[in-house]
Amino acid sequence: MTNLFVGDNLDVLTSHLDEWRGKINLIYTDPPYNTGNTFTYNDDFSQKGDRHSSWLSFIKERLLLAREVLSSDGCIFIAIGDDELYRLKILCDEVFGEENFVNNFMWLHGKGKKDSWSRTLTENNLCYAKDKNNLKPFTEILETNWAVKNADNDPRGPWFSGSISFSEKRSSPTHRNFYTVTSPSGIKWERQWLCSKEEMETLLLDNRIYFGEAPEFKNVPREKIFNGKKEEIIPKNIIENVGSTRDAQNYLDGLLGVKGIFDNPKPVGLVEHLIKITCMAKDITVMDFFAGSGTTAEAVEKLNREDGGNRSCILIQKDEKTFEVEDGKEKARRGCEAAFEAGFKSIAEITKARVEKILPAGQTLKIF
Repeated sequence: MTNLFVGDNLDVLTSHLDEWRGKINLIYTDPPYNTGNTFTYNDDFSQKGDRHSSWLSFIKERLLLAREVLSSDGCIFIAIGDDELYRLKILCDEVFGEENFVNNFMWLHGKGKKDSWSRTLTENNLCYAKDKNNLKPFTEILETNWAVKNADNDPRGPWFSGSISFSEKRSSPTHRNFYTVTSPSGIKWERQWLCSKEEMETLLLDNRIYFGEAPEFKNVPREKIFNGKKEEIIPKNIIENVGSTRDAQNYLDGLLGVKGIFDNPKPVGLVEHLIKITCMAKDITVMDFFAGSGTTAEAVEKLNREDGGNRSCILIQKDEKTFEVEDGKEKARRGCEAAFEAGFKSIAEITKARVEKILPAGQTLKIF
């Protein structure tokens, strides 16, 4: 189920605070990056000082409300560029508590932005828990798909070898996994292994331990890892292979049939990845209060299709006009030309159009 609230997120969050307090499990949001452009929100910045102070005041009011609506075991991911990254980190330490900082998950987003000194290849996603003591550990599921060789012509197909032991020097003779493994040629390897003796015996019977080429079998035993094997790991804070900025733009253009309809949308794979690594239940509520083109809703729906989940999504998007009026005539705002020419009078209309396209049959987008 996806609900779209059209309005200034400060007003929407405030008016629904009692209803949502403590009930939102995960927030992903992609606020304006403060690159110097003016905001279209209703905040009064007249007494706030420089643009950094104004932007921080703008964000702080919304983050304070975000903290209120998060569940006790919830977390928030905030997308941000380098312009305000460090100021935002300090602000989030204040709002959520520095002890609740999880990490900055940096997305490799393509060729990057360059100047005379460097090329920036990443965009940031600051993650904070409502209360880190209640937040479940994050986990990433890796599935092997890069094996191309098959040294012993195993009928199960290509594999690569992975370490399954410590060296003799690093092994502890008192460890419960210190035992001897004998190769087919009779060479004995006594050391500390990364699995129990019973698990090792199962691997040996299944021909999943490689001792090197026959007939010598003289190599240190290693585990044979075939394509398709899934393994749980602690997530890296560098996010790769979830799509680039260009991929996301091309996908959205194709989905809505308008080239350049929305500037710099995030790829669905990025938001899907962030939701997945939290290992939260399949019936959580996800919120995005800077909904933009609606990427978060599509990520939630995609996950539900993949694992049979029943996650719900709350989107908030201001009825931000794609046009301005000059001499009584509507004229496309800078950056909104394609959307305006295609008949979209506001960003919220783009959000609505996208979500309606990706919702499963029989499900209706609720708009408030």
